[in-house]
Amino acid sequence: MSLYFEWRKSCGCRVPCNCEVQPKRMEPRYYFNQADEMLVIPADTPTQAIELEVTTFLPNETVKLDAMLEAFILTENNPNYSFIVEFSLIRGTTPLTSESFAMINQIGQSDVEKNIINTSKITWTDIVPLPGTYTYFIEVNHITLPEQHIASVEIQDRSLTAIVFSPRKLPNKE
Repeated sequence: MSLYFEWRKSCGCRVPCNCEVQPKRMEPRYYFNQADEMLVIPADTPTQAIELEVTTFLPNETVKLDAMLEAFILTENNPNYSFIVEFSLIRGTTPLTSESFAMINQIGQSDVEKNIINTSKITWTDIVPLPGTYTYFIEVNHITLPEQHIASVEIQDRSLTAIVFSPRKLPNKE
């Protein structure tokens, strides 16, 4: 018969940690979502491309957000084309920031469809006032222009990531 003793700290960790100084709920937490199936963006219809739920535990936690979206714009057989595609980062119903990809009054080769590919990136730091679960999402809008001659706008690869940081502790002044 053998005895087996497992050493554990009072916090439950089996490895060296700093739980007495910084509890686990105060350590940075990583969230992510990604997709690669093609998503058609109808004209003048804001469409949710990807979403991410993030949980905060303390007031005023910092949420660092990063997003990437790959857009495919296909023109019609017309030498002239214009388009605006807007990517918006939203928390719940609150718009945080947006990024646009636009080409206005472009002239290309006659009788040839053009395939335009763009990768847009969005980064934002959000300070959430109250603890809770928040939904962040990227909304894509293909804004119609006169004489645009655009056959389709599609999104393929896309990702949304977040890292949550607890509020900074200020040193005690003694």
